[in-house]
Amino acid sequence: MKRSSVTILRTLGLVRAARALQRGRCVILAYHGVLSGGDNRYDFLNHNFVAAEAFEAHIRFLVRHYRPIRLADLVSCYRHQTPPPARSVVVTFDDGFANNYSVAFPILQKYGVPFTIFLTTGMIDQDGAQLWTERVKRAVYLHHGENVLVPLLDRQVSCRLTSAMRREECAREILTVLKSQPPAVRDAAVLTIEDVCGRPPLQPHELERYQFLTWSQVRAMARAGVEFGSHTVTHSILSTLDESSLERELASSKRRIESELEKECHAFAYPNGSRADFGPRDKRALQAIGYTCAVSLRGGLNVAPADLLELDRINVGRNLNGPVFEAALAGLLGRAATVRRNVRRLAAKATLRFPSGRR
Repeated sequence: MKRSSVTILRTLGLVRAARALQRGRCVILAYHGVLSGGDNRYDFLNHNFVAAEAFEAHIRFLVRHYRPIRLADLVSCYRHQTPPPARSVVVTFDDGFANNYSVAFPILQKYGVPFTIFLTTGMIDQDGAQLWTERVKRAVYLHHGENVLVPLLDRQVSCRLTSAMRREECAREILTVLKSQPPAVRDAAVLTIEDVCGRPPLQPHELERYQFLTWSQVRAMARAGVEFGSHTVTHSILSTLDESSLERELASSKRRIESELEKECHAFAYPNGSRADFGPRDKRALQAIGYTCAVSLRGGLNVAPADLLELDRINVGRNLNGPVFEAALAGLLGRAATVRRNVRRLAAKATLRFPSGRR
């Protein structure tokens, strides 16, 4: 939904009306990182990272219009079939970037807002570590030339890197392919891409963006009441894993968090988090290993009775500000996306039923 459309909805009072009607619906927000400098360089590379000023505006809005609660308290309500507080909202972070501690944590403490961080445990305390998705983005987007032929599995991708938009399109095309591959194939492809495009070293001004938490920082936040959950060990998408790899990613990350914090880890966040990234097999594995809840990134709100292993979240990136942020919280963006999906589905069916020229 375009910003202008959302502004019209807010002017007409529809956003406020939708918020008033939420009642038993709970919003779970998914952030990744908060940058103190609000670095606008390379918007694509930073699209999931919001500026500190914008983040504080989000939190002020939540405190004024919603009821921030702990993820554990929401899960308890659903488990005991009791309604959560009206207009509840849960704040979460994925991956475990150090700016969660240095930038976001003080702001959330200032307003007394609880939150949960889902850790990619293999990245924690690893100096210079980068998620495989970030490595692909940086290799392609920051390539020094205007043209490059990128080997991708069994084909070659010809990338014309003549503008920021073209660089983004090429990186997204490559990522889309790799997200469906098993880890061994994916990791080999990432190395090949870096051999061709280069692996740009992190610059001092990028450390706040890319550096991960240390276990010391994790423990300090845990002592202050911050909840922690698992986001796997290597940020692998569950649907790409075989049985043994799935068990290792889920169990090893859970054990590491419990060992470091000396408390149970009950929550999990699906990497990538779309409908295609996990299924019944993965939910059964989570339950068998001892998780009590898991969160996705499908953009909707949660209504009781909820599937605790398929709770929904709204991803908050750098462009989800002002009226668009308010509309997302009210559930309007999720509904618009559902309408678009249904229209595309109906259009596809109509095309199959009435091929071109046979209307």
